[in-house]
Amino acid sequence: MKFAKIALLLTIFILLLSMMASCRCEPSSETWYFHSYRGEMIFMGGLKMDLGFSDASHVYPFAGASRSDIGISFSKDGKVVFSDKEGETHYGTYTYEHQGFNYTSFTITLDNGEIIKGDAMKGNGDPKLALTYKDVIYNFTNTNKRSNTTIDDVVEQIVAGEIDTLKEVTVYKTESGYSVAFSEMISYPVKEDTAVFAMRINADGSYDILDELFEGEALSTYYDGANYIVVYYIEK
Repeated sequence: MKFAKIALLLTIFILLLSMMASCRCEPSSETWYFHSYRGEMIFMGGLKMDLGFSDASHVYPFAGASRSDIGISFSKDGKVVFSDKEGETHYGTYTYEHQGFNYTSFTITLDNGEIIKGDAMKGNGDPKLALTYKDVIYNFTNTNKRSNTTIDDVVEQIVAGEIDTLKEVTVYKTESGYSVAFSEMISYPVKEDTAVFAMRINADGSYDILDELFEGEALSTYYDGANYIVVYYIEK
C-alpha cells in the first residue's frame, strides 16, 4: 500500500513537472505570426499616449499596424530574421535560456551589434513571444489572429453604412472648449487631457485627419476609461 502511494505521488509529480515544463518555449520550436506592437500615438493637440497597434477599427481607426510584413523567425542553428514596423529587416543570431519552468528568455545579437531581449512562453498551451526593439514592444503568437484591417478599410465601412459601433452626435462649442452630445442627457466634454482623433470623410470617399474639432453633425464613440474619443465628420 505504501509503495502504491509513493508511486501515485511520483506520477502526480511527473505530470506536474510536465505541465510546468510546457510553459517553456524554445523560440525555433514555433512559427511566429505578428500580433501587435505597443508604441506612441500623437493625438490632436500633441497629446501622446502609449497604445497597442494591430488592426484598425471604428473605435481605433489609426491602430492598424504600420506594415503587414512585420515578422520574426528563428532557425535551429541559432539564426534569426526580424522585420520591424519601419520596414527594416534585421539579421542576427540568438541564444536562449529557460527560466525555471515558467518561460524562456532569449537574446538576439544583430549583425550590426545591436542587442534585442525577449521572452517566449506557452501559457495555457498558447505560445506567445514578446521582444523590445527601439522602445517598441512587439508581440507574436503561433497562429495568425489578425484581420489586417487598415484605416482605409474603416473609412470604406463607414461610407458603406457599416456603423454599428458608432453613434450619431452633435459637436458643439462650450466656454471651455468642445463637447460631443450623444443624446439630450449624455455629452462627452473634450478636455485638455482628452485624447481626440478626428477625421473628415469626403463625399468622394477620401478622408483628411483633422488638427481640430469644429461644430456640426458627426459619428462618434468614446472610451471613458482612457479619456479617449473619436469623431467622424461625414461630407454628403
